[in-house]
Amino acid sequence: MASRPLALVHRPRCDQTNAWGLLAQHYRHAGAAFDVRQAFASDAGRFEHFSQSAPCVFADLSKNRIDVQAEQGLLQLARECRVEAYRDAMFAGEPINTTEGRAVLHTLLRAPRAVPGGGHDPLAQERADVHATLDAMLAFAETLRADATITDVVNIGIGGSDLGPQMAVLALDAFVTPGKRFHFVSNVDGHELAAKLKHLNPRNTVFLIASKTFTTIETMTNALSAKRWFEAGVAATPGAAADTARHFIGLTTNVAAAKAFGITTAFGFWDWVGGRYSLWSAIGLPLAIAIGADGFRAFLAGGHAMDEHFRTAPLEANLPVRLGLLDVWYRNFHAVPRPQMAPYRAALSPGDP
Repeated sequence: MASRPLALVHRPRCDQTNAWGLLAQHYRHAGAAFDVRQAFASDAGRFEHFSQSAPCVFADLSKNRIDVQAEQGLLQLARECRVEAYRDAMFAGEPINTTEGRAVLHTLLRAPRAVPGGGHDPLAQERADVHATLDAMLAFAETLRADATITDVVNIGIGGSDLGPQMAVLALDAFVTPGKRFHFVSNVDGHELAAKLKHLNPRNTVFLIASKTFTTIETMTNALSAKRWFEAGVAATPGAAADTARHFIGLTTNVAAAKAFGITTAFGFWDWVGGRYSLWSAIGLPLAIAIGADGFRAFLAGGHAMDEHFRTAPLEANLPVRLGLLDVWYRNFHAVPRPQMAPYRAALSPGDP
């Protein structure tokens, strides 16, 4: 990958920009006392201005505590902080993760197999690696979906290796293949794993061990417990042999450690895949098993469509940018530490599907 361009080195701190001072002043004079009801009463076009469509999404931002002046100040802030330059550098594979000196290429996980139009591709090798892994993972997912002897899939991970796949499987429950149940374990407290295992048959269960390094203490503690449960359960069955290699799959870059564990089938990913984005990589195997290869490719295509919107839309009409700036406004001026996300979807209630 190309070295980090000097143009990206000199990005100012956001709180040292002109825009920041203007935003602080506007917050004191109008933002702190902002009333959404009054805003609608005085501006008949508020809904149209603060809502927009993007690929597969319609967003209504009009109910937020923001006005046009604050929005313009936030857009100025984005430009002064070189958001557009960093966005373009990210898509070009530049190492914009300055704390680790790494590229941030989760968008490549969702990109098509070849650059549209057949132009030059500076990330050709990375793209080829992504699709080779994707093809192998989806072929395995289809094989497992067709295996009627496997009724339960248990994903053992933590953080991004647990939350993303679990959320997606729950959200897409209407599309999950019949005859398969999906379970997610992340808590190092053995009661969580034990509560799930007591309802399962080891010969009908596959475990997905999701850990980039295969050393994550919580994940490996649960993985070893699952392995002992599996071996004890199979050993108690007359004429059955323990087949760890068939029932345990690794989602990891540490193939050697997975092999030492007894795993022969593993799907890896790369150091430029951050945990919060890993659902789109091999960590998404539970979802691929749940909704099938075609469904997973459609899922990736939806993500790519939003990536293209983010890459090409002007800041004023760029939904990810507008949402990000709204977060800046709330966190730093209204002192709201985190945004609320309220998905009105019954399948996203707590618990197993």
